[in-house]
Amino acid sequence: MYWLAAHFPMLGFEVQRSDEDADRPVVLIHDNRVCQADERALQAGIALGSTLATAHSIAPKLVHFPYDTELQAKQLEVLAQATYRFSSEVSLTPPDALLIESSRSLRLFGGREALRRAVSQLYARLGHAHRLATAATPMAALILSRAGLGDHPGEAMVNVRAAPLAAMDLSEKELERLANMGMTKVGQLLDLPMGELGKRFNVELVDALDRLTGRRADPRETIAPAERFHSRLHLLEPIRGKDPLLFPMRRLADELSRWLKARCLGTRTLIWSYAPFADQAVTLDVRFAQPRTDAKSFLSLTQLQLDRAELPEEVMTVSLQAGQITPLTPASQDLLALADDRGNTSQSELVDRLAAKLGTGAIAGLGIADDHRPELAWRWQAPSERRRTEAPPESATEANRPLWLLDPPRPVNVKRFRLLDGPERIDVGWWEDDARALERDYFVAVAQSGTRCWLYRDRERRWYLHGYFS
Repeated sequence: MYWLAAHFPMLGFEVQRSDEDADRPVVLIHDNRVCQADERALQAGIALGSTLATAHSIAPKLVHFPYDTELQAKQLEVLAQATYRFSSEVSLTPPDALLIESSRSLRLFGGREALRRAVSQLYARLGHAHRLATAATPMAALILSRAGLGDHPGEAMVNVRAAPLAAMDLSEKELERLANMGMTKVGQLLDLPMGELGKRFNVELVDALDRLTGRRADPRETIAPAERFHSRLHLLEPIRGKDPLLFPMRRLADELSRWLKARCLGTRTLIWSYAPFADQAVTLDVRFAQPRTDAKSFLSLTQLQLDRAELPEEVMTVSLQAGQITPLTPASQDLLALADDRGNTSQSELVDRLAAKLGTGAIAGLGIADDHRPELAWRWQAPSERRRTEAPPESATEANRPLWLLDPPRPVNVKRFRLLDGPERIDVGWWEDDARALERDYFVAVAQSGTRCWLYRDRERRWYLHGYFS
């Protein structure tokens, strides 16, 4: 077995801090005391367990957040879903670690080091500090990642023995008892007789050591991939204005992009929601002509519509849902890339930009309608709409049809035209018993000016000009 553990030591900070807090010391508060501190806060002299008042007196520019286990667990689930692309067995280890059984993935990703590099690059793109470690058992890999120790081949257990006991899943009471006995390293605990250890401590401690060394199986519950995407961010402080909303929106767009790419899917619709503290949420629908997967397109097209939207004065929650999810197949992709070296954009991207800027009602395409009457054989349709139609009969594909139809047809004197081809009888609509029923004989003709025309003769023997050929 090959277990890869990922520890996120700064996860509690990363889920709450913003770009504005990047250069300021940050701490997490629980029961009005500092429970976690970043590097800047530790360098300033803030000790764990200090009161919030003491911390602020040491670093006046200090930023503090509550220790939010729910928010941290949600982001850990997001990271687990993103990691699913590397293995079908990904386990959550709250509050800040993941376990990946990757034995079956080594050949696919090119070996152990290549897999580690790919996983590390993923977490770096997501903006999370992380420590990776590998071992033959899940608990050994977890201890190594939490302690930040190396895991060279054949030396995993040697490094585990040097790890502090705090890296194990032990209660504070057990850690305190072991510390009073002078034991602070995992190796010191492993050297004790298991029988005597079981008498003095509870059975769970002996069981943990057996799972660490592999003497006992250590089954882990794995996640299941989500079937639909719906994610939200609850903000600590209300956001006023549209520009500050781009920061939480960027996180949601990146999350959706990773979710789609891991499943080889694309989406035609985004549903954004902006909710105030105690009022109705405002939704924003963004539609695409072709399935999309990249976060950059999500944000650029959303921003065009956001400029015209009326949002609540204060937004407390931003959510994103993907609609009309479709598999990515060669048929749904552009033959040419979205942009070439000269910066030219594709037709679908141009349509999306115009629709986002002017509104979906301002952009339309042409579609085929199931009707033999020329003036009713087409319809307006949304650019993103796709309609599968059966192949027309051979007679219909060979029939001559003009590009330009007159609306309404114009009465003419047939003597001024020279008939070339026809008649073609169109007799439809009689079952509807309305004014659209018609019986016509169509002819291809040439006018005195040399223009090719489309004429028809109705049941009263009257002649009309219905269109011109290009």
